[in-house]
Amino acid sequence: MGKTYPKFRAAAVQAAPVFLDLDATVEKTCKLIEEAANNGANLVAFPESFIPGYPWWIWLGDPSAYGAPFYAELYKNAVEIPSKAVRKISEAAKSTETYVCVSVTELDGGSLYLTQLWFDPNGNLMGKHRKLKPTSAERYIWGEGDGSMMKVFKTEIGNLGGLQCWEHMIPLNIAAMNSLNEQVHVGSWPAFSCNIGTLFTEGPNVTASKYYSVSAGCFTLMSTQIITQEMIDKLCQNDYQRQMIQQGGGCTQIISPESTVISNIVPKNEEGFAYADIDLEMIVYCKYAVDPAGHYSVPGILSLDFNQNYQPAVRKSGQNLDLSISYNTLQKSESTVLNK
Repeated sequence: MGKTYPKFRAAAVQAAPVFLDLDATVEKTCKLIEEAANNGANLVAFPESFIPGYPWWIWLGDPSAYGAPFYAELYKNAVEIPSKAVRKISEAAKSTETYVCVSVTELDGGSLYLTQLWFDPNGNLMGKHRKLKPTSAERYIWGEGDGSMMKVFKTEIGNLGGLQCWEHMIPLNIAAMNSLNEQVHVGSWPAFSCNIGTLFTEGPNVTASKYYSVSAGCFTLMSTQIITQEMIDKLCQNDYQRQMIQQGGGCTQIISPESTVISNIVPKNEEGFAYADIDLEMIVYCKYAVDPAGHYSVPGILSLDFNQNYQPAVRKSGQNLDLSISYNTLQKSESTVLNK
């Protein structure tokens, strides 16, 4: 009879965080997971830095006098692994039996990173992806990831992977993910309503997501935030800043390997979900035409050196990297670490 390919329902979240409030945003995250699962979703994708919110102040003013207090607030509300916050998301994934990809600002050691966390339906933290190169002023906030966190997870609903924001603009990132045979991709993005040129406009970013789907031959869940008036009131101290950032900016959608939008479209200034029924068999026909990491490659002419080794600043003897954490380990609330 031959191999069969799974069919399942995916949900891409369009929502605003409870800005710079870790506990409240985690609670909202869990409720959104539950709502999507109640509507039949097997995979739920969240926007960039959803927990506890995107650092919009980096585009609005001086990073020291104006930005430093916001950075301190972000730092105090960042996600540590393991922690009470991670445990709650783990519980939500398990109780709803869904795969979850949620983008967070992660605190590791003394630095912050932009990180997608991946949970399976048993509540296990499968692993994480850190943005390799934060974009422009984002480098005031986040450190860099490495190849050890460029992951594709093999699951019963397909090979799942993800990138964040302008990682989709880098051809070598796409080539690396192609080599891992990604089939379903989570693209985590901020909102598109900040007036700083093309960086936060909808057009080129949607084009990048659609190109990603075509070039990788995969389904893409493009999940975006929205900006609320409460966020604007917190961030803006003068008329210039209020002109720079507006409410809304959502652009959430699910894209097929042929670059067509196969989901509903959530209004740009509203919270909601884009849902799509995904049939992985479509990928067979895409790979029949083009497989950039396989039969359509030309390794004698063009190739990529993809270093997947862990690259710590300090190498400790016997140091071993394992990004997965079991559900049972995450639930050990007697550990003081988990109650952070």
